[in-house]
This record gives sequence, structure tokens and C-alpha cells, in this order.
Amino acid sequence: MELKRALREDTKTEELSKKLRQLAYEKGPGAKLPTVRSLCDMLGTTRVTVGEVLDLLEAENILYRKDRQGIFVSPKIHSKHLCILFDSSNLNGPTISPFWSLLWVRLEQEAQHRAALRDETYAIHVVSSLQNAQSSVEDSILKLIQRGEAHGILAIGLNTLARPWIEQLPVPYVTFAGPGRWIVQLDGSDVGQKAAHVLVKQGCKQIGFWTYNTPLESSNEFNGFRQALAEHNATFYPELVQQPHLISPAVPSLQEQGYLLALNAYGPLNRMKPDGIFIADDMMTDGALIAFEELGVKVGSDVHIVTHGNVGSPVLYGRARNMTIFDYDANDIVHAMYYLLDTLLIGQEPSEEVIWIKSSQRLSR
Repeated sequence: MELKRALREDTKTEELSKKLRQLAYEKGPGAKLPTVRSLCDMLGTTRVTVGEVLDLLEAENILYRKDRQGIFVSPKIHSKHLCILFDSSNLNGPTISPFWSLLWVRLEQEAQHRAALRDETYAIHVVSSLQNAQSSVEDSILKLIQRGEAHGILAIGLNTLARPWIEQLPVPYVTFAGPGRWIVQLDGSDVGQKAAHVLVKQGCKQIGFWTYNTPLESSNEFNGFRQALAEHNATFYPELVQQPHLISPAVPSLQEQGYLLALNAYGPLNRMKPDGIFIADDMMTDGALIAFEELGVKVGSDVHIVTHGNVGSPVLYGRARNMTIFDYDANDIVHAMYYLLDTLLIGQEPSEEVIWIKSSQRLSR
């Protein structure tokens, strides 16, 4: 009975602290809050409970009390130290897209912008592939938290961490390209659907799908692509689905993967040549364009191409003519991650656990 009552009291205190924390954030640093008596009426509780809530929020630098003057929002209410974890394996290698470097730059730019506008600091920790495992990362993160050096975590590419471990962290954790409760994710199904719609509209009858070595059953792009073909009553040809590992077991770069796929699809031994292709990676498209030039295949007449791209990427620069490109913007990812984190930091739950980032169509010149 005593345990149940204690749990109810803890839940009530947590609930009231969320409400008062939200009020403090709404009023801003230095603002005067209602008196204890007014807070009791507002929150529907006792002076003892309000006192406990005030003690908690004062310890968190959310508010402070002055004798005979009242309760005020702390000038340090926005004083937060954010820990940004980035998997270094996404920054170097023959199959690594410039997208990851763009995301790194946008994250740092936004962190610097926030540091200049509010009392907020940040640190970017590059996590190597060997360290990107629960046993080693756990210790380093927990030490930061225990020393009070991390109020929230943004994680990029840490896909080996176990979700149960993440959910036990005492600070908000928002992730991209990795597990967790609060996730930002590219809407691959949307771009796959858009690609198929464009190719059908362009009159393509034999539409291909090219992607890197990822299981098709777990590919959102592929599932969206097939769904859109079905909506248009367009024929799906399994033989026009191409992946590099079906041609060569070891391909050093995404450009070479696209190059080999194009040579194979339009080679003399292949009788069924696609008149439209959705290529799920811009670097593969870059390699395919080289092969098309060598083979004399003209993009826009012999074959229509739809590809995924990234805003600000040098890949395909100046080569977008006669192609349809759907770009993802790293800024959208960064803003969505900070939105989730900011909401969690003020004690609220975001309205959605996953924010899907949609692509935008690049205008051909």
C-alpha cells in the first residue's frame, strides 16, 4: 500500500513539474512566475507538493526563488549541453555518399547558430566503427550524463545500439539512421512512389529499379515503387530489378556499381532493355551516365531516368538535364532532430515518434 502511494506521488510530482516547466519556457528567462498560493490553485495541489516541484525545477536551472520577491524563470533555462554522436564510418570510404558530409556540416552549423542565440553548448563526438557497440559507447555516454555534461543526445548512424539500452538513458535521445523511440527518417516509400509515377507519366512501359546491395523486402523505395506501379496498372518486371551483387561480388564504389549495372542492362546479351529506370542512389546514377555515354544510350529519349539526390551535393552537378531528381535536404533532417529534442527537453512528448523527411523535385535546366 505504501509503495503504491509513493508511486502515485512520484507520478503526480512528475506531471506537475512538466506543467510548470512548460510555463517557465513559455514565459522565458527572467520572467516572474505566479506565487506558491496561485500555483496551488492553478495545479490543484498542496503547498508541500508545489514546494517539491519547485525544488526539482530549481535543481534543473529552470527557475529560482528570491526571498520576499517571488519565483522567477532562471536565466539559465536554455543552458543545455548537447552531445552529438556521429558514426565515423559514414564519413569515409568508396561507398559513402557526400550526403553524410553535408549532414555533418549542417549539424555543426545549426549547433553554432543555437549556441549564439541561446545559452547552449554542444560537443560532436565521432564514434568509430569499433566503438560503435553497446559495451563501449554505453560507458562513454553514461560518464557524460553522470558528470552533467549532456542534457540531450543527437545520434547519427549508430545503428548497432540496442533500442532497450537507448530507452534506459535518463536524457532525451533522438536518432537518424539508427534505432530509438524518437527517430528522424528519410521517406523512401514516398520517393519510390514519386519515381514510378513520373516514369509512367513519361510513357515508359518497361520500368527498371536499380539499387545498391540492400534486401529488397526491407527497401522502402522498392516497396513504394511497386505500390505506385500497381496503382497505375503498370507491369512490374522482376528481371528489370538490378543490384550490383548479382553482377559482381565485389564492387569498390557506388559509381562503379551504377556503371556495371548500365553495361549489363544495355549489353548485347540483354534482350529486354528498360525504357525507364528509378536509380535509388545518385552516385550509382553518376556511374550509369558514364556507361550510357560509352554505349550511346541517350537519357531522355532512349531511357528516362529518375534518381534520388541531395541538396548541395556535387554529384550529378551540371548533369541533371533530361532527368528527374528528387532531392533530400540535410537541413530538413537537422531541423526535425532538433525539434524532437527541444520538445523532449521541456518535458513534453512530441506528437509523433517518427518524423518522415520527404524529398523535393529538382527542376531540370
